[in-house]
Amino acid sequence: MYNLNLGTYLWIALIILVLGSLYLIWEGYKVHKLFADSIVGKLVKALVIVFLIELYSLGLVSFAFFFFYPKGAVVLLPIVALWILSLGFAIFAIRSAKKEVSVLVKR
Repeated sequence: MYNLNLGTYLWIALIILVLGSLYLIWEGYKVHKLFADSIVGKLVKALVIVFLIELYSLGLVSFAFFFFYPKGAVVLLPIVALWILSLGFAIFAIRSAKKEVSVLVKR
């Protein structure tokens, strides 16, 4: 039905997405816990939720597209790469924001 190698890479990407999402939720929770009553905590919570909804929506559409149109993998693979890259960027941004705000609070 579809090229097994490409399907394998997409499943690996899905595993990376799930593990990265769990880590992003954990980091977002820690930032939110530190600053729950401030605008920082509320923004982090909203951004993590919106980002994950968008990411999983893209993932669902991508996987459906791949399984219904296997030749579309040429279009899909760059999208999946950007998908993983954006997840990494979100994790990096939340971690650096947590470190920066923690330093400000300790002053």
